[in-house]
Amino acid sequence: MTSPTRAPRMSPEDRRAHIVEATVPLILEHGAEVTTRQIADAAGIAEGTVFRAFADKGELIDACIERVMDPEDTLAVVAGIDPAQPLEAKVQQVVTRLHGRVGEVVRFMTALGPRDHERRRKGHDHRRPPLGEVSGVVEELLAPDAHRLRVPVGTAVDYLRILVFGTAMPFISSGEASDPAQLADFILNGIAKEGD
Repeated sequence: MTSPTRAPRMSPEDRRAHIVEATVPLILEHGAEVTTRQIADAAGIAEGTVFRAFADKGELIDACIERVMDPEDTLAVVAGIDPAQPLEAKVQQVVTRLHGRVGEVVRFMTALGPRDHERRRKGHDHRRPPLGEVSGVVEELLAPDAHRLRVPVGTAVDYLRILVFGTAMPFISSGEASDPAQLADFILNGIAKEGD
């Protein structure tokens, strides 16, 4: 007879991170109504372990929001883009990643619903521009192509951020899903056809 498999020993920080990673997909599926039993099952732990790691489900949801809002993964992807590539390739890669990030955040916050969204809004710094955390990295990436831009690099990055954010927000756009490749082309070439 085999003994039941026990979860490996983890530091409290690692245990919290493990629970958060297991909870984020559940929130996308069930919203804030996800149960601690579902969370424990997904994380492969006892339900009581959830409450040893977090004071209550609200604290766990806050930690999930913080994880989803954390820009580190996006910064790493953008920083990993080869600056020697042509401008067009770099812009398309940046737009694709940022568009995906905004979509991920929107889907998560929509799944949570207005109550948890409002709770998060109270602790959020609204002075930071949308996707502002990536501005410096994108500026460095585009700097070698400054001579090809009609505006300063910083302005180009602002326009890029604003367009990506706006087209990824369902309540701002027309409702049709925007294509990141088409958006990248638009950012590079504008709305007029060549020769017009």
